[in-house]
Amino acid sequence: MLIGRVKRNGRPILVSRLGPDWFNFTQAWMDMRQAVDGETAPEITDAVELIRSGLFTRATLSRVGEFVQRYGRMEQYRIEKPARWCPPGRPGKVLAMGRNYRAHVKEFDNRMPDSPVVFSKAASACIGSGEPIRIPQHAGRVDYEGEVAVVIGKTCSGVTPSAVREYIAGYTLINDVTARDMQRKAMGEGNPWFLAKSFDTFCPVGPVIVLADVFDWPPVIPIETRLNGELRQQSDTGHFIFSLDTIISYISRYITLEPGDLVATGTPEGVGPLQAGDVVEICAPEIGCLCNPVTSGE
Repeated sequence: MLIGRVKRNGRPILVSRLGPDWFNFTQAWMDMRQAVDGETAPEITDAVELIRSGLFTRATLSRVGEFVQRYGRMEQYRIEKPARWCPPGRPGKVLAMGRNYRAHVKEFDNRMPDSPVVFSKAASACIGSGEPIRIPQHAGRVDYEGEVAVVIGKTCSGVTPSAVREYIAGYTLINDVTARDMQRKAMGEGNPWFLAKSFDTFCPVGPVIVLADVFDWPPVIPIETRLNGELRQQSDTGHFIFSLDTIISYISRYITLEPGDLVATGTPEGVGPLQAGDVVEICAPEIGCLCNPVTSGE
């Protein structure tokens, strides 16, 4: 039960999967509404739009899948598994957690936090799996940080921890790429490190969004990061310092979270530098692999 976004003939479409087969969800959705419901449905090409419209649900995805199978339309809608993806959707906000795995706190010799450490990344930094991370020559050291991210499903403000689950649409992966030298300089001067997190291409996300109810609650999602095929990070979301319900509830006290917003949940130990020519992969069994080559930029 998942949704991704790719370009076909130069135009974005949503895709989903039936067994091993990927299909054009955007077209199948419109055809189903016309053939079964007798209604003309709008073209939906963005996962955030699907979430905001209340259609990113097991019922909707199942109904479209059943239509494809029952009407024998897989050959009509089938697409090859994409090598290059668009971000599933353009979020309104990308918020992220710092210092949420004990071993990661220790590897940077930081103080263990008393409350969640929240920062943001520019939504314009988002790219999809297969797109290159571009490192400008003036950036200094740039690190990968593999993370599981929450995709918000409905407007979330002042939510109690016990209610958090109903506000989550799904989960995806994020590489919280960071200009480390720039971040350390900013922190040393007592300044925000937003720019160090928000260079163009510094927020790979995807490859897909998986429905929240695919996982138990609270979800224990394994995550691995590989650099040029070598395992660098390996953990799971059961090792958080601050649990998922605590994170979302805490943020919602101060910031209204909206459908499609992303909340990256923190990175485990094993972060390290990137350079041009590298390939970085962040993988989780149910979500897939977020894979990006690294190039030099201006």
